[in-house]
Amino acid sequence: MRRLSILACLPLVLALPARADAPAAVPVMVGGQDGLDACPSFGAIIPLRKGGDGFVAVRAAPSVKARLLDRLKSGRELVLCQTSADGKWIGVVYPEPFGGMGPGDCGVSSAADGPPRPYEGDCLSGWVYAAYVTVTAG
Repeated sequence: MRRLSILACLPLVLALPARADAPAAVPVMVGGQDGLDACPSFGAIIPLRKGGDGFVAVRAAPSVKARLLDRLKSGRELVLCQTSADGKWIGVVYPEPFGGMGPGDCGVSSAADGPPRPYEGDCLSGWVYAAYVTVTAG
């Protein structure tokens, strides 16, 4: 009897729309502008409104559907490395919160000649929605 119930539900399961997969990860690129820092600007997460989530999501790609990597609070300092094609997302690099490092220790604050390359340093990286970031230098 149980087997018949499961088989009876199979057409319903097959008729459900497939869940859209998250977009593939897009690495944050650094460098590519001869004579300039690998990531040209510093920024911070803006003050967030009360009653909201209380954090800004860091994503694996410039999309709200991309995998969540981290949650950043107001005031968190970031190094700004690139902007998405549509200008709505910023590729950022930032240190772990309790690692004793600052954004200037992420290895992207000096000239990086040559073509752009994925960030592979000791800090964290990902994509944040640009509306939640303010430029503080650069």
